[in-house]
Amino acid sequence: MQKNDFKIVPKKEKKGFSRNLIILFLVCLLLLLPFAIRSFVFLIGEFSYMTWKYSVSLFLKDVVLELTFVILFLVVLVILCTQKPFSKILLRCSTGLGILYIVTAIIVPRLPDFELQTFILVGINDVIIFEGFYFIIGLVLIIFSVLMKADLIIKLNWKMKCCR
Repeated sequence: MQKNDFKIVPKKEKKGFSRNLIILFLVCLLLLLPFAIRSFVFLIGEFSYMTWKYSVSLFLKDVVLELTFVILFLVVLVILCTQKPFSKILLRCSTGLGILYIVTAIIVPRLPDFELQTFILVGINDVIIFEGFYFIIGLVLIIFSVLMKADLIIKLNWKMKCCR
C-alpha cells in the first residue's frame, strides 16, 4: 500500500426488528399466553392422572389443539428472542403441525368411539378415510411451509448472486 491508500472495512450492523414489529410480536405473545398456559395445564393434568372423562377420539383432538397452542406460543417466543421472523423454526413448526394434523385426520376416524363432528373429506361407503377439518388444516400448513422454504431458497440464491 502507498501513502494515501487505506482500507475501508464497513461495520456490519445487526439487523433487528423495528419497534412496531416488536410490539406486534409482544401483543401476539400476550394473546397466546392464556391459551398456552391453559393448554399446558390441560396436557399435564390429563397425562399425569389419565382421567379421560370422554372418548379417546375427542381426547386426541383436544390434545392436538392444545399442542398447537403451546407450540405456537413457543415459536413466537423464539422468534422474538432471536429476532429472525422467517427463520427455520417457523418453517419446522408449520411442517410439524401440518403433519400432526394430517396424522390426526387419518388416525382419529379409525378409533371405535369416533363420532363425526365436522365433515368427511374422503369416504368410501361407510368407511371414513380422512376427517376433513383436520386434513385441510394440515394440508394448508404443509403448503405454507413449502412456500416459505421456496422463499428462503430464492432469497439465499439472490444474496449469493448479489454478493459475487
